[in-house]
Amino acid sequence: MGLLDAGTPLSWAEGKQYAAHVKKHGVEQFISIYNNNKDLAGSPFLWGDEVEYFIATVDDENTRTELPALRAPELLRELDADSQSAVPVNGEGKGVVWHPEYANWMIEATPALPYGGKPEDLLEVETNMRLRREILSRHLKDDEALVTLPAYPRLGAANFAGKAMQPQPNGSVSKSLYIPDDAIQPHPRFPTLTSNIRQRRGEKVMIAVPVFQDEHTHKTIEEQAEQIRAQPGGDRVLAELPQDSIYMDAMAFGMGAGCLQVTFQAADVSEARELYDQLAVMAPIMLALTAASPVWKGMLADIDARWDIISASVDDRTRGERGLAEAQGSEQRIHKSRYSSIDTYIADSALNRASMNDVPVPINEEAMARLVEAGVDEAMAKHVAHLFVRDPLVVYREKLEQDDKLDNDHFENIQSTNWNTVRFKPPPAKNPHDIKWRVEFRSMEVNVTDFENAAFSAFMILFAQTIKAQQLDLYMPISQVDANMARAHRRGAALAEKFHFRSSIARSENVDANPEVAELSMDQIINGDAAANVVGLVDLVRAHLRSQECAPEARARLEMYLDFVAARASGEIPTAAAWLREFVVTHPGYKQDSVVSEAVCYDLIKEVAAMGAMQGRVAELLGAFAQQHSFSSAKINGAASPVGSASGAETEVAAERAASLTRSSSSSSMSSQEEAVPAGRCKNCQFDAFSCAERAERMQRISVWLGATRSAHAMCERPMQASAGMETSVGCC
Repeated sequence: MGLLDAGTPLSWAEGKQYAAHVKKHGVEQFISIYNNNKDLAGSPFLWGDEVEYFIATVDDENTRTELPALRAPELLRELDADSQSAVPVNGEGKGVVWHPEYANWMIEATPALPYGGKPEDLLEVETNMRLRREILSRHLKDDEALVTLPAYPRLGAANFAGKAMQPQPNGSVSKSLYIPDDAIQPHPRFPTLTSNIRQRRGEKVMIAVPVFQDEHTHKTIEEQAEQIRAQPGGDRVLAELPQDSIYMDAMAFGMGAGCLQVTFQAADVSEARELYDQLAVMAPIMLALTAASPVWKGMLADIDARWDIISASVDDRTRGERGLAEAQGSEQRIHKSRYSSIDTYIADSALNRASMNDVPVPINEEAMARLVEAGVDEAMAKHVAHLFVRDPLVVYREKLEQDDKLDNDHFENIQSTNWNTVRFKPPPAKNPHDIKWRVEFRSMEVNVTDFENAAFSAFMILFAQTIKAQQLDLYMPISQVDANMARAHRRGAALAEKFHFRSSIARSENVDANPEVAELSMDQIINGDAAANVVGLVDLVRAHLRSQECAPEARARLEMYLDFVAARASGEIPTAAAWLREFVVTHPGYKQDSVVSEAVCYDLIKEVAAMGAMQGRVAELLGAFAQQHSFSSAKINGAASPVGSASGAETEVAAERAASLTRSSSSSSMSSQEEAVPAGRCKNCQFDAFSCAERAERMQRISVWLGATRSAHAMCERPMQASAGMETSVGCC
């Protein structure tokens, strides 16, 4: 969420007079960092993840849930004192670091140490995610549930935080009709950020989401309009609100939504710049594939993803900057919110063609001139000057005077409040942990289970490595990346939409200034299409994985992650958004009015909390993968007592809590160690032999495409347990 400095944050009226000072010195700090680190080379590939959780109170007597007031700060104090969070057991694992987030019901968790780049290292993420869930679960009250979804379904609906905590439309911070100011995390940064965005903009934020149309939805929208109209300025809001939209008016609707992020450390600055560009192309693809946000303010929306809601929730642009009124003074047209997709590629290579940078890029002219004067190349200078077209939103009185050679707080003030789908991260000025050039991938939605979140994280890490190893070229016009972002939000986008994507991403010796971009389905992009001569990203990643030395058990688990990503892309298993929508519309309490009532939300939260511990109806979401969750990365790496292992005593906490929250008395999952291997499945990973054969055919295609000489059938020669009429020695792990 950015810098959480101790100090006195200035109001907008006080802070804006220092905007030029912060920008000037922020640019100088970047120049110093860039020149000091631009020649670094050979940095190890390291990575980490971030998962954001929310806590809900479950009232069984009244069949309702709510978000508990001031719970996160209390929990964070307890978690910081929990020794298991930071100290790995038996020297294995990474431990956990807990972070405050914007809202009082949210907690962010990261590994205490970065992961390595070997295939076995990728398995540590699921173990660590499960450890986080276990530790958090131990600190919950008996009536609390731990949930990994982007947004609480009834956030902003009546009494979502209890009857004692009500909105304050005439308050000093958000002035929201729906969100109490007391719901904001008490660290001074958060309420100041909220208030300053509103004051700089000159009005409250306007968030409009198309509502899902059902038989009686019109009544719901009419009731919303009556509530808005009764407030001062309500007629103006209704005049600007798109027809049939869910209206939201506070930063908490966006920054109160959780996500899944991964950060990579590159070998050098050039590799980081190229990785930034190519992963920006992947951002809308992964947003659609991880979609998990179909409910907003207690209503079913006609979208599946959160990104645009957050974008609108922090949009501090004035009417002149948005092009809705004549620009005043030094205002210039700024085409996107500061929470958006990128506007310019930054690589210093031939892959960064001028033709690909085809959207407007407003810049801070003074910053651009100074960066070029200091020897920063044009592509990087333009990127930084574009960041610095924004004003600092939170200025700390104690941080005004800094040494530009030793500090970077002014640079990070601007950098950390440009929330793009990818973020280019220089080494810090003060660097005791020897951090190098990094790229943060930010678009993914957090999903219901640790298995899903680990699978998507591992896929992105492997794909980042594949880009380098296979010399891929994903570049396409940024305008088409923006179009993909719009499509990625739509209901059922992972199945129903087509996305702009390169039909061939093999890098050629002579870089084509205008490479062919086709419109492809998610299935084609991820799984390939032989008829269209499209090689899927999963196949490319498999080819890279095959080239790595790897323990068989680790390879089997990583292949399973790839199978899961492939199954999501093909529609074999639903997105979380699709499952959540189906749960609501088939619930006996749903009245075909697009409303997610307290009773429906109660059942939904209980079910999702149970599914987070692989209980309840998890098989509906994960299919066969629901039976593949029991594993230990530490066991694979040879440790006797793994952190976060499903067999440890502490791991029972989350499952026991989930069992008490679910309506079903029986679990839909079973340990793979306790379940007999079904006939016709691989003894090691239990996947069907037909899928193994299909994968062998895909690998044959990918080997030809890559010019590889190895046999596609070198994947696995482990014996299969054959069913009648089916014999094969080709396995999948």
